Amino acid sequence: MKKIKLLFLTLTSILAVSPNISASPFSITESQINQYLQEKGAIADKFGLPGLFFLDYEVRNLSTKIGQTNDKRVEMSGTLEGLFQFGNKNLPGKLNLTFDTVPYYNSEEGAVYLKKMRILRWSGEPQQYMQQMQTIMPFLNENVAKLLEHIPVYTLDKNNMRDVLIKKFAKKILIEQGKLTLDTGIF
Repeated sequence: MKKIKLLFLTLTSILAVSPNISASPFSITESQINQYLQEKGAIADKFGLPGLFFLDYEVRNLSTKIGQTNDKRVEMSGTLEGLFQFGNKNLPGKLNLTFDTVPYYNSEEGAVYLKKMRILRWSGEPQQYMQQMQTIMPFLNENVAKLLEHIPVYTLDKNNMRDVLIKKFAKKILIEQGKLTLDTGIF
């Protein structure tokens, strides 16, 4: 009974403290995630296979589309810019990537991460090297996927009362159109 009273008081305080909360106080909207990604900036890494290719790159301008498909994946777009080396040729290049992924919630950290990334579409420049890029796309997909598995795409703010409560009660993510709802398992 004490737990139910505490839960009721907690939820009541969320609604009282945050008058502009939507119908689901435990959700993170697409625009909140996109703003967070813009503030976070570029994600940098490098990888290659000696003698074949090497990439030193940054992924920037990441944006999300949440719950737009039936398979409950999050679609993301971004630009990969960097130095591409094929054999002994070095050239600056740019790839426009669209991929989808499955978000997961780490309740200890209060952070949303990505897993199971798949590149859906890509294009790039300089155009004359895109055939060579096609051969390394599986390696690039794997490298970017591993990178994004360890960098949160959204972290709850420990100074925000609403976020502190979400972190305390949320257990898993539900993907809905335009938002991620952090399910408490209470209702």
